[in-house]
Amino acid sequence: MKRFRAFYDHGVVIEYGEKRFIIDPLKRPSKPFNAVLITHGHRDHVNPNAVRNVAPLIMSRETARVLNVRDGVNPRYIEVTPGRELDVDDAIIEVHNAGHIIGSLSYVLDFGDLRVGVTGDFNVEPSVLLRGADALDVDVLIMETTYGDPNYVFPSRDFIYNELVGIVEEGVKDGIVLLMGQPLGRGQELTVLLRNYPIYVEPRIKVINNAVGIKYGRVLSGSPEPGSIIIMGMYGDPISIVKSLRSRYGAVRAVVLSGVYAKASRAAGLRAFGVEALPLSSHSDFPRLLDFALNSNAKLIYTVYGNAARFAKYLRRAGVRGMVLPTAAQSTLDPFLKA
Repeated sequence: MKRFRAFYDHGVVIEYGEKRFIIDPLKRPSKPFNAVLITHGHRDHVNPNAVRNVAPLIMSRETARVLNVRDGVNPRYIEVTPGRELDVDDAIIEVHNAGHIIGSLSYVLDFGDLRVGVTGDFNVEPSVLLRGADALDVDVLIMETTYGDPNYVFPSRDFIYNELVGIVEEGVKDGIVLLMGQPLGRGQELTVLLRNYPIYVEPRIKVINNAVGIKYGRVLSGSPEPGSIIIMGMYGDPISIVKSLRSRYGAVRAVVLSGVYAKASRAAGLRAFGVEALPLSSHSDFPRLLDFALNSNAKLIYTVYGNAARFAKYLRRAGVRGMVLPTAAQSTLDPFLKA
């Protein structure tokens, strides 16, 4: 087996012999790579400046469109979809569905005698918009662990959808319903889920929706009539926005949507001000992360993002070699992978 290393250096770096790949760079690579792979369009995974004049650059069409309309970037790239395989300098890159947001991908790098999987952000549970993430059968798995803490256990998506629709049905009877979540992710999911209601969508969400082919809803401008639903992005102080709307409309049902609200303590502060909080997330929760990891058959699992150290500890308790993905300064050859 040739020399292998995996580490984090402003992106997930995979080295195998003379081959070098980087996934989700947050700054322009200073060294040459055989390929630059982008999993999805969230800014904590792709810096627009890092993908200018970079080749070969691999991503989905939806991710490229988001970069274009949101960031004004129009890079040259190789368009891929789940199920495709690319041969890059005798390494096979398998493309898989990540189930996170529109256009999100996971990758498997097959070097012949070693298969390395990189999940990017992923969600195994299907939504109204996406199917759940593909399973990855690999020797080494590099997986995101945003909610890799046992405190994060989400209700089923159908349960949350039903609860949300119930809130909407009551709220539109005598006032306004305000829904707040990630513009890229929750914005598209909520628009599709509530497409048969009178919805108004914040401009930055509407621009993304149009770019990925979601045409429902009107652009939020001025004061929508009572009985409407407003879909907005997340802001630092949602309570002040709710207060402003209540001074204008009187009755406002407000819901903030994020996986962090699986923790009751995080939701309690908002509910004290009459703002509801539901744990609707683009990520997998702790039980689903653990199930995904154990089903991968990986002999070694690196964790990255969020609760990486805690989740690696639970993997070791389950009898799996789990460790936090090292930084460039920390990275060393793992004994399992030495020639």
